[in-house]
Amino acid sequence: MSERIIAFVENWVSENIHAEGYPAEGDDTLAKGFAAQCRTEALEAGIPASEIDDEFDDLAAFMSGQIQETNDREVERQIDKDRS
Repeated sequence: MSERIIAFVENWVSENIHAEGYPAEGDDTLAKGFAAQCRTEALEAGIPASEIDDEFDDLAAFMSGQIQETNDREVERQIDKDRS
């Protein structure tokens, strides 16, 4: 895997995906939008879409997983806060 591509996408995710609630089951609109935005910004940074495709078979599915993880971490944070 290309370290440059992975680092770009991971950094992009950390800057752009925030806990805002879970999308409805089966609704991948948000994930597809994030994937498109990430691809656009990657291209602006000199990273062709083909390189992203080589590293991520399905960028929208990856974004969907990141949305889930971000929301899960926020739920856990809130639970821990409530326990304190």
